[in-house]
Amino acid sequence: AIRNAEPTSNPHYTVYLPAYSNQQIQEVLSQIPDIEWQVFSKHSRNSYTVGNIHFQAVSLDGFTESFLTCTGLICTAGFEGPAEAIFMGKKLCVIPMKGQYEQYCNAAYLKSMGIKVLDHFTSSAPELIDWIQNSKPLQITFPDLTKEILESIIKINS
Repeated sequence: AIRNAEPTSNPHYTVYLPAYSNQQIQEVLSQIPDIEWQVFSKHSRNSYTVGNIHFQAVSLDGFTESFLTCTGLICTAGFEGPAEAIFMGKKLCVIPMKGQYEQYCNAAYLKSMGIKVLDHFTSSAPELIDWIQNSKPLQITFPDLTKEILESIIKINS
C-alpha cells in the first residue's frame, strides 16, 4: 500500500511511540502548541483531543492515512516505519525502545544518515522544536526487487 501511495504534506505530525503513556506524550507535545499532533496509541480505545494533540487507537487504516498526509513521523527505531518515512520523503525522528538492541543499531545507522535520534521522549520538547524547524526530509527510492529476488531463489533451489 505504501509503495503505491501518493503522499502529500499537510501541516500535522504523526506519532507512534508504544512505550510511552498518553500522559507522557501529552506532557511533551503540549509544549509545542503550534503543531497539530496525530498520536496513535495502544493505550487508547477511543479518540480524544487535548489542545493540539489528537489521540486515537492504533488502526492500520487510520495510521496509514495520517502517515501519508503528514509532514513528519515520530516513532520507534524499528525497521518498517522509518523505512517507509524515508521512502515517502517524510521528516523522521526516532526513539529506540529500551532494551531492544536492534533498535539501537537502526538508530545509529539512521543518525549517520542525518535522521534525528532521541535517547528518550520525556524532556525532549526543545530537540523536537529544533527538528521541526531545521530538519529536512531524507528520501531514498528503494527499488522493488521482490520479483527478481524470488526468481533467483527459485532458480538456485531448482
